[in-house]
Amino acid sequence: MDLQNILSTLFANAGSVGIEGVFQFVFAPDRVFWSEIKEQSTTESGRHARPDVTIGIAEQDFLGIMGGTANVEELFASGRLKIDGNMGLATLLPQIINRARHGGKAEKVDMNQRYPTPARPSEALSAGQQVLREVERRPRQQLSVETFRRDYLPHGIPLIISDALRDWPLFNMSREESLVHFAQLQGITRHGDYAQKTFSTERDFRSTSMRDFIASLDAPAGKGRNGEPPAYMGNNILPAQLLEQIQYPPYFDLSLFIAPRIWIGPKGTLTPLHRDDTDNLFAQVWGQKSFILAAPHHRPALGTWSTAPKGGLDGCDFNPDAPDYQRFPQARDVTFLRITLQAGDLLFLPEGWFHQVESVSTSLSVNFWVNSGRGW
Repeated sequence: MDLQNILSTLFANAGSVGIEGVFQFVFAPDRVFWSEIKEQSTTESGRHARPDVTIGIAEQDFLGIMGGTANVEELFASGRLKIDGNMGLATLLPQIINRARHGGKAEKVDMNQRYPTPARPSEALSAGQQVLREVERRPRQQLSVETFRRDYLPHGIPLIISDALRDWPLFNMSREESLVHFAQLQGITRHGDYAQKTFSTERDFRSTSMRDFIASLDAPAGKGRNGEPPAYMGNNILPAQLLEQIQYPPYFDLSLFIAPRIWIGPKGTLTPLHRDDTDNLFAQVWGQKSFILAAPHHRPALGTWSTAPKGGLDGCDFNPDAPDYQRFPQARDVTFLRITLQAGDLLFLPEGWFHQVESVSTSLSVNFWVNSGRGW
């Protein structure tokens, strides 16, 4: 198999995601290649003197990724793919692979640039409804799938479903028991000023053992340097070894679910105000998390910006915990909803709803983004 040719093809249009750097692949001690990504990418055999990212992976697993039968994030989480170097740059690898596999030359996007945020249909939907003053909480046993799909989903109305995780083995096991299932797994942790650099590749990312990180959560929590939030293992794919320990919520067809994600951290971990581009079911497994929500049609008031020219992941400059009404006067008219998820709760967060999330205590959460097609 001509690995050099495959890597040349993989990185041919890598500049379309706005990156530059050297990726080195170690398939075996004597099977090493590197690709330098610039306006014109170059791939050579041998070891590079100063690679930005070094990836250790078996040749068969790499061919599985390129053939669409293996997932790069899943291989990383299971420990079968090792990454050293610039983790912020490495986090773009799934995008590079996806674009290479589907062909075509994409428009160049600078992940560290902010673009104007286009309007979404969900904004008109929420603007035409009565102002929501609180988020309803309903026990799972009192909410049928039909009721959810009739009264909440089409209208984009948030909902907390309590006692929703009672069938999850992960929810019912002790912390000590859970560590057995996290053995040999790894994730990416965020460090330093990650909250102020939301969605930026300039954040301090590190590869971390999941079991060691969870074990460290029992240590006294505190702010990092200069008041920075504590380290956060956020938005990692849920490894296959843990899928058997959860249950997919029944409110959407299984074919619509995106691979679930796991979020682990101590008290004080923070994700600033932003909105996603799909519906979201957010399951609180351990601890408590607080959410601040704002309806989609408040976009113009919140200093919203996007990571791509056509929108997608949208961040906000407005901070509801430290409001600057002089800079954002329209934010005075925004109704912010504050909720706290308890262990066992499941939050339906419709596409377009802005949310800021903070761990109230040591927390483990699993979320399910859903390609429901609603709102687009």
